[in-house]
Amino acid sequence: MAGSVSESEVRKAIRKRYRRVASSASGCFKYPTGREAAERLGYERQVIESAPGELPESFCRVGNPFSLGRIFPGNAVLDVGCGAGFDLYVAARKAGDGGSVDGIDMTPEMAAAARSNMARAGLDNVTVTEGFFEELPYDDCSFDVVISNGALNLSLRKQQSFREIWRVLKPEGRLQIADIVLDEELPEEHVGSLEAWSD
Repeated sequence: MAGSVSESEVRKAIRKRYRRVASSASGCFKYPTGREAAERLGYERQVIESAPGELPESFCRVGNPFSLGRIFPGNAVLDVGCGAGFDLYVAARKAGDGGSVDGIDMTPEMAAAARSNMARAGLDNVTVTEGFFEELPYDDCSFDVVISNGALNLSLRKQQSFREIWRVLKPEGRLQIADIVLDEELPEEHVGSLEAWSD
């Protein structure tokens, strides 16, 4: 699997780390987070400003999947690794009342934060589920667009996660992903470590 650690150990470490992030992303990552980070990544300022409460401050993403293609009114969208829901909010605004947006996250506290944030925003076309990327609880060919932002790197079974994404996408559907990748080998002491997997 991942060196000497099991999938259940990795999932436990990820949940522990992101339980803390669910309340505040500030200081949790080595890269910028919050409203300023969203602006720097090209999110529309009007959307950021209209987001309710502290939702923009929960932003802890690594890119902007919306820069890769349009979400059209009426689209069905899935956010894999939705976190506290900032990208759910953006997708729901773009899909409009005739569209639907689903989010899935493996951390109960993140899923709860996303539900709370969507309720605060008054969005009734968004559903949030707690679950794993490798076992998406959706029917085949359900979504026009699947987005993911800094989450699929957390999966130990990436091929299975991508198989699941292709399964739930409609035949002409699109995957719009932003994520981190290694461009050099990890130091030996970090290979297979829970810290490396959950970072």
